[in-house]
Amino acid sequence: FLLQNTRTLHSGHALAVCGSVDALGANDNNELILVTKTNLYFRLDDVYNELDFKCKILEWCSRDACKTQPYGQQWRNNKYNDHIRRNINIILDTDFSKDDMLQIYTRLGNSCHHDLTVKFIESNYKLDLLKSIPLY
Repeated sequence: FLLQNTRTLHSGHALAVCGSVDALGANDNNELILVTKTNLYFRLDDVYNELDFKCKILEWCSRDACKTQPYGQQWRNNKYNDHIRRNINIILDTDFSKDDMLQIYTRLGNSCHHDLTVKFIESNYKLDLLKSIPLY
């Protein structure tokens, strides 16, 4: 997939992230809303290519793939986490487990180490790269 511009995303890849028509484009704030019910979204202002999009997926969706608990029942939270992780794996052509995603979120989440996110993607998602970075 490629972004035609920062406001339009090819629908097939956006839908694979969350399985919802909510992800077909940006809202008026240039945010890609992936799951409205849990407010999973990220801004598209600095997304110009596939690498930028992959960074956003890892940096802003990894928490929902392993840790977020938006529901009162644990089984629903687990189902939600699994759903997000499964679709991230589809988008990135990966097979991250919940533990893998926790490592990703801990070291890359919220864009806390963007340069490391880029290196991680360019390494073809070598988890050893992340595990070699000490936690502060």
